[in-house]
Amino acid sequence: MKRFLELLKDRANVFFNDKTSQPAPLEDGKTIQIIELALRKKQGVHVIFQNKSFTGDIVKYDQERKQLIVKNFKKSMSTIIRISDIQKISLVPHTIRIAQQKTP
Repeated sequence: MKRFLELLKDRANVFFNDKTSQPAPLEDGKTIQIIELALRKKQGVHVIFQNKSFTGDIVKYDQERKQLIVKNFKKSMSTIIRISDIQKISLVPHTIRIAQQKTP
């Protein structure tokens, strides 16, 4: 338990004290174009960010805070992703959505 708390404390320090924000490779407008296209077509996206990935529908695109709220296709889990953290984003074909909704 003590080790877990130390790890949590270290992660919190990095989160709150790290002011070096590296620009994302796609932040040049291409990311925003893909997000707007997905919203227009009501199509799902696959997002790779911070060595993680998430596939689902965009629930909200907050331009003021520069972040996305994405909910998976089964609507059981959601995540908030900062635009600056996105390493890669792509549209998901409709067949992938159907396949993921059917899996138990």
